[in-house]
Amino acid sequence: MSKIIITDGALSAHKAHVYVLGCKVNQAEVHTISTLLASQGFEVDRDSASPELILVNTCCVTDSAAGKSRRLIGRLSERYPESKLLVTGCLAEIDTDMILKVAPNALVVGTHAKDNLREIISGEINDISLVNLIPASSCSEFSNLWEATGSSRSRAFLKVQDGCSHRCSYCIVPIARGPSRSMSTKKAVENARALAELGYSEIAITGIHLGAYGKDLSPRVNLENLVIELLANTSQCRFRLSSIEPQELSDGLLDLISRSSRICNHLHIPTQSGDDEILKRMFRPYNTNLIRELTQKIYELMPDACVGMDMMVGFPGETEESFNKTLQFITDLHCNYLHIFPFSPRKGTVAYSLPNRISARVARSRVQTLRNLSTALRLGFYNKFVGRTLAAVIESTEKTNQGWAKGLTDNYISVNIQGLDKTFERKIVPIKIDKIGKLGAYGSLDIS
Repeated sequence: MSKIIITDGALSAHKAHVYVLGCKVNQAEVHTISTLLASQGFEVDRDSASPELILVNTCCVTDSAAGKSRRLIGRLSERYPESKLLVTGCLAEIDTDMILKVAPNALVVGTHAKDNLREIISGEINDISLVNLIPASSCSEFSNLWEATGSSRSRAFLKVQDGCSHRCSYCIVPIARGPSRSMSTKKAVENARALAELGYSEIAITGIHLGAYGKDLSPRVNLENLVIELLANTSQCRFRLSSIEPQELSDGLLDLISRSSRICNHLHIPTQSGDDEILKRMFRPYNTNLIRELTQKIYELMPDACVGMDMMVGFPGETEESFNKTLQFITDLHCNYLHIFPFSPRKGTVAYSLPNRISARVARSRVQTLRNLSTALRLGFYNKFVGRTLAAVIESTEKTNQGWAKGLTDNYISVNIQGLDKTFERKIVPIKIDKIGKLGAYGSLDIS
């Protein structure tokens, strides 16, 4: 951290704004942060015209994400010059100077310091320079701060892992988040039970490197062990697993998912490229053959499963031939949707200095090609289920004035449903997929 900022005691106030950018882990953290603020007398109210406190949980995984974070911080600083502005998240760890250029009075809280947010908010720590001096690389244990809490969302997030100990050549996250560390299995079970008791029918298990769960615990466990314990100690909820690295989707875990009706048939795999040479340059610990074999296993065990993939385009050295290999690879696999990211050079990573960068124009064109392919893949997947009844958690009925609600099926189909009111929120109900339109799937409650 480049600048010492000292608070003036406890942040006792009445109204607060909370903003989040980036991944599901950031979203899970903001739920906890909002609860911490409430415990200190804050009301989180984005409609407040004069909040005493504004908190922004930032992202910097790409230049675009960092830019969004920077612009949001700048706008908030200008709009609410009298408010205390608290900035957390990956950008706060990586580039304090960037934040302070647009918001000179911001209180910037790095990764290690973020684990002390309870004490910072309460005023027990009034000089955060001492905790900010400790880099993310020194974070060695999963913080007790990040316990699951309720939120206004219909699905809950349970963060069980943080950080990453693998250094992909393009990725800033290990520097921003520190090494991999896991919540104890006992604590994870306690949190899941608490969320189920609050009425959540679906809990998303999240982590920065979820497949590394338990490797740092003693005795050592793994993600499969955790899921077994979650299933054994809860009964009224289902679990959705967030992104899992392909080499960590073990046969045992896949078999467990296929046998349990309480684990969603939805797997998101950060694949990144369909060209083995590019994967080598990315320092990814697998090749395309592993992905082919993995997806074949998934579809054999779970024919109705939804398989999504992360794909990065424009990595240095990605020729037209390399990109065409990726296109063919995706087509051959029959995956169901893509999350597409253009390569973003990040200082501090190996890839930042690699030659043969791809022009922004070419990268944008390739991103659009994959987005078009993803749309076709998703609609093709949706169409397979027309006339079928699937179990969907009702996420939102905010459109009830128009007679529509939103639901999410076990296999990740977002469906518009007519005729449901707020009594259905958070519940899992049988929904028949009636048709597929421009805005996605449309369905109805199956009462047969």
